Amino acid sequence: MTAMPRFGRVAVGVAQKHLDALGNATVGVVSAVLMSADGFEVASLQVGKGGAARLAAMGSSLSAIGSAIAREAGIVDCNRMIIQADTGTVVVMNIPTAKPPMSLAVVANEEAVLGKLLWAASNCCAAVGRAFGE
Repeated sequence: MTAMPRFGRVAVGVAQKHLDALGNATVGVVSAVLMSADGFEVASLQVGKGGAARLAAMGSSLSAIGSAIAREAGIVDCNRMIIQADTGTVVVMNIPTAKPPMSLAVVANEEAVLGKLLWAASNCCAAVGRAFGE
């Protein structure tokens, strides 16, 4: 399910442009989804049919869980969550400056360097935040 009616074609096109730039510039990126806070896909990169909607729903849930854990721990909010395995990494980052709030989920294979992946994902989030900010 996509969030097209909520954002419109131009906004989705802008979001897609930023995801494409992330994928083209970052070694190891397998897929990425920009999602609304309620779990709907805004734009996606290289995700199979149905996969983008599932990744958006799960990424949104992880973002909410991370924020709840951070508040409970007294550290105010969760900016990002990293899931690492021998075969790859998943990074979920909040974009609080976007209106409405959004998150980015990036899936990378074992070729990705974590620092470069985080830097590129952070830059993508900043660009989306500027594009969708009030």
